[in-house]
Amino acid sequence: MEPNDPQLRDLLREWQTPAISPDLDARVLRPHRRWSSFLLHGSIRVPVPVAYCLVVLLIVAGWRMSVRAPQTVPCVADCNHALTGAC
Repeated sequence: MEPNDPQLRDLLREWQTPAISPDLDARVLRPHRRWSSFLLHGSIRVPVPVAYCLVVLLIVAGWRMSVRAPQTVPCVADCNHALTGAC
């Protein structure tokens, strides 16, 4: 095919685009949702490895929060220091 083919140029001039369907604007230019609607019905796509990492982090954080720190025992070994408050 030659770059300056007159038959092809004439054919392209005669070509008509297909009619646009009326629901195309509704599909492409749909109205934006409110933030409250997004918070109730929206979704965010997250890759599976990221979701797994978040689940593991939540489990570890919950485990760390549930482990209690050792309670300190007041010093009663020396009665002289117990009166002054120093151990």
